[in-house]
Amino acid sequence: PLAASRTSVGGGGRGASQQPFSRRPQPSPATMNSVLFAGFVILFLSTCIFYLLSGGHVEEKRVFHYISMTITGIASIAYLVMAFDGGKMELTLESGDTRDFYYIRYIDWLITTPLLLLDLGLFAGAPIVNILFIIAMDVMMILAGVVGPAFFPADSTAKWLLFTLGCVYFLPICYALVVDWPKAAKIGVKSTYMLTAYSTFVLWLAYPVVWALCEGTGAISGETEPIIYFVLDICAKAGVSFVLIHNHAIIEDATAGFQEMK
Repeated sequence: PLAASRTSVGGGGRGASQQPFSRRPQPSPATMNSVLFAGFVILFLSTCIFYLLSGGHVEEKRVFHYISMTITGIASIAYLVMAFDGGKMELTLESGDTRDFYYIRYIDWLITTPLLLLDLGLFAGAPIVNILFIIAMDVMMILAGVVGPAFFPADSTAKWLLFTLGCVYFLPICYALVVDWPKAAKIGVKSTYMLTAYSTFVLWLAYPVVWALCEGTGAISGETEPIIYFVLDICAKAGVSFVLIHNHAIIEDATAGFQEMK
């Protein structure tokens, strides 16, 4: 039996549990690295494809391609780092079990999720002030999700209060995606916007659930966690971006007012 301990970025001396426990079987390095490296490959190839697709448009009409390339490009770097066992710390749960906590994933999300919201907001033609407000809510939501497990012991009330706060910040994002921004979308782009916005809404709803079951309680094993996040990230980043930019005519409609940006 091992004694539970916690390695944190600022957790102080308050551990999750000091009772002996049996460590759960940890995922094999080969399994973990294969999933994470596959994420890198898919995201990197997506970045290359988006660049090639941008060649069919004049410069001022490539804004969605460039944003999408940045999203998948940054995410591919994060997955490459994780594939080589970087960007993580040891997290001890309230039960005493330990697991890897990939903080590099949150650095990725802090950059890529605002860019995805910028992509969708511009595509819908939403007011820039509203887009910036929604991006600010998104940044606070991600920060609330990372500082809980990184800075507080597993049995800390603060961790779950921060998680709840992050969910509150998520509410205006949901409203913008499925209620507010569709009103601004032009007829020519509305069907594509609704598909990408509702896909994003459903996929993003899964993230706090996965957080609660993985980083929060450890109900989902450390072996399963990267597979779930892998599927969500590929769909929410590469999948949504491809649907957004794959149709040449729709991009022409969505960027009809961008001529002055040249």
